[in-house]
Amino acid sequence: MKVPSGPEVFLFHVFALQEEVAYKTPVHWRRSTTDPIRWITADPCYNYTVLDDPRRSTDNRYSYELMCDVWVSWSGWYRLFIHGQSAQMPDTCVDKYSCGTNVPLWLNGGHPNVADGVVTRGVCGHWFNNCCRTPSSSIRVKACPGGYYVYEFVVPVTCHLAYCAGRGIFYPFGWAVGDAINPVVDDESSSVIQLSSPFLFFGRTYQQIYVNNNGHLTFNKASAEYVPYSFPGYESQDIIAGLWTNLDNSVRGFVSYQQYTSGDVLSQATQDINTHFPNLTFTASRVFVATWNKDAYSNSTITETSFQVVLISGSNSSFILMNYGEIAETGLPVQAGYDTINSTHYFVVPGSDSGSFISNLRNSSNVDVPGQWAFRVDSGPRNSLLKNNVVSFRVRLSSFSDLTQSGNTERLLQKMKQELVKYGLPNNCELKLRKLQKIKP
Repeated sequence: MKVPSGPEVFLFHVFALQEEVAYKTPVHWRRSTTDPIRWITADPCYNYTVLDDPRRSTDNRYSYELMCDVWVSWSGWYRLFIHGQSAQMPDTCVDKYSCGTNVPLWLNGGHPNVADGVVTRGVCGHWFNNCCRTPSSSIRVKACPGGYYVYEFVVPVTCHLAYCAGRGIFYPFGWAVGDAINPVVDDESSSVIQLSSPFLFFGRTYQQIYVNNNGHLTFNKASAEYVPYSFPGYESQDIIAGLWTNLDNSVRGFVSYQQYTSGDVLSQATQDINTHFPNLTFTASRVFVATWNKDAYSNSTITETSFQVVLISGSNSSFILMNYGEIAETGLPVQAGYDTINSTHYFVVPGSDSGSFISNLRNSSNVDVPGQWAFRVDSGPRNSLLKNNVVSFRVRLSSFSDLTQSGNTERLLQKMKQELVKYGLPNNCELKLRKLQKIKP
């Protein structure tokens, strides 16, 4: 092979044979400027343009100066930052009028793993209450060692569309950040994991935990159960179910976990909890992150489902976050939420008990962050939150009889209870609706 001369970039093709199938992978090379004999790869993970524009932040809403990426001369690969902090495109729906524009663009299809190499993903714009009302041109994405991503941005279809930047709701996970990986076996679990400090869960203190491949966490023993029971189950175990169903990581995806006692993850957890629970002054000292990434359902090996459960502790307070990415529909029994011994406390994430609707989990929330659910789960002063706050509901009904005749009473009460649980209402309380006769105008 003739060695090129000069600084140009050349394109070769490498052929690999595996199981009698030929794969052709383009490999870019450029000549080293310091050593004419040495050639280095032009991997986009190390050859990108920094795009640090705080206007692209998902927190930048209703901007007076609208951005439009039609007017940007996009060229090559980009890595996103916000105020010098590494960021990524959100891969769940973003509120319209965010990111300094009218129609914010988010990544449809989720981020790849390092092993996936360069992938192509769709880009969606949120408009007219439709998360993908304005589909834009597809882009290429690559996951890089070190837990960041690079994007090959292209000109969107029209104005005012702009690419968003945010850290995303998922906490760092996978091989690149040093996660432990569960056995690649159907219905398996991690070995016992000793927690760096106790985790308080509704009056009980746990020093250990198990990450089960079928989408849930248990404390006293591992669980291979793949058919969830409905919460409240009045069982003899505490359980946290990110999405309890028959998953099979031996076919596709992986399950991983890691615990943190220092670093950026604790800062991220502190910010999340103080944002979601503004009446607290909280500092995270311990974080445990369990991730089910692109796992398949056992009856459909082509499906991919991704979610996280994050346990956050500090002082005598404990919280859990449930983060949802791409969730495939399924005909299998499913359940998300948490349950306790004898169901003294429990919660069912709305829509998580129906396989036909669970794809909506990535857009649902109890804290106004699409795809994220947050709960305080220690035995602290939960009810005091209700005493110091007035929680209001706005319900428009044409008449009381319309509500009862349509059979929506229980649905309304359940939604009210779910909101009140966030502010400290015990899970085992029942709400009832009664008619009051109006005797004065």
